[in-house]
Amino acid sequence: MNIKKKTLLEIEDFVLSEALDKKTKYGLKQEIKYCSNCLMSNQRPNMCAEHYHTADKQKDFIKFEDDICDACKLVKKKNQDIDWKKREFELIDLLDKYRSRNGSYDVLVPGSGGKDSFYVAHILKYKYKMNPMTCTFAPNKYTDWGRDNFYSWLDTGFSNYLFTTNPMVHSFITRLALENLLHPFQPWILGQKNFPTKFATKVKIPLIFYGENPAEYGNPNSNYYDDMLMEWHACENAEDIFVSGFHIKDLIKKFKLNNSELEPYVPLTYDNFKDNNLKCVAWSYFENWHPQRNYYYTVENSNFKPSPERTLGTYSKYSSIDDKIDDLHYYTSKIKFGIGRTHYDVAQEIRSGDITKEEGISLIKKFDGEYPSRFLNEILDYLSMKNEKNRFASFFEEPIIDKSYFDDLCDSFRSPNIWKKTNDGWSLRKSVDYI
Repeated sequence: MNIKKKTLLEIEDFVLSEALDKKTKYGLKQEIKYCSNCLMSNQRPNMCAEHYHTADKQKDFIKFEDDICDACKLVKKKNQDIDWKKREFELIDLLDKYRSRNGSYDVLVPGSGGKDSFYVAHILKYKYKMNPMTCTFAPNKYTDWGRDNFYSWLDTGFSNYLFTTNPMVHSFITRLALENLLHPFQPWILGQKNFPTKFATKVKIPLIFYGENPAEYGNPNSNYYDDMLMEWHACENAEDIFVSGFHIKDLIKKFKLNNSELEPYVPLTYDNFKDNNLKCVAWSYFENWHPQRNYYYTVENSNFKPSPERTLGTYSKYSSIDDKIDDLHYYTSKIKFGIGRTHYDVAQEIRSGDITKEEGISLIKKFDGEYPSRFLNEILDYLSMKNEKNRFASFFEEPIIDKSYFDDLCDSFRSPNIWKKTNDGWSLRKSVDYI
């Protein structure tokens, strides 16, 4: 198998003025709408079972009703209908079912040591007197401050298992995900979802605590309960999944990967999950989730430091800062869905009451879709199969990926209902200015 360079769709699809009759990709809604409250776009994809992600799979998107998105409807429900004191009693009852009587580990907290995983682990240990073990699926490429914050997390009293994949294999699989899906984060997401559950079965800790339920950001409210969906962490048959959008059998037969090299990306089966009585829980079900509060709590209780510079593509310095590939990931999201990192951050902070809609519009216009130049050369070098001893180089028409190659690849993933091409370059057909 040889990965050939992709080309742009017919340029005519991007130059005509009207968008409603344009081709769409990925199952996108043809007409772009923005939530009248938080500004989130109806092109935002919902979280799914990542191990079934393929290039031609149609996505599920955030739902709107009367110009209000599902995430905003959940905020209203949380503020008006939920008795949080009662939820805390439910939390204590749950913890008591798993609480160790001899001080051994009784709950697993996956994370990087960022504000959210720190908050969950620290509260479990020091407020609710649990005995957490933490575990981490290593980033693609650590930032210096991300690595420092990881160790600051452990210095507050936590054991950790850090799993680091074979770098040559991981960079190859990440390159495949970029070429096939324009989703360079996809292999890491697979590992981040699958490592904790498999690790939990090995250390016999069935209770796994995550931070927020994806309903916080727009997944259907019908999934807003304490358990995370098993389908996100397990599969029916491990021989029928996809990694980087390729069927696992093709990765073995055509790309010459073996089972041990693919193991980090393969989920448990449903039977394994059930036989081990695993329970994956979202903390946000039991406490009104507020990411900015988590940041302040983390700073007060550790040596956590924000990055020394603003994160490209947004206005903040403290959220999701441990991996150098993040900038690239959010830029590719902007290309595929018209939504970049600022847009995601703004919508969440409007819903949390941290900024106004007017401030959000201004921030989106200023920072969203910013080119990921900060670590670009290092990441493209990481994704290039340039070493003559690299056994994966022969699978690419162009093993070396440079800025020009990357830009052309991004253009090939643009959807004509979102983007138009003018003499000044690419622009959105409909931006938040239309609200």
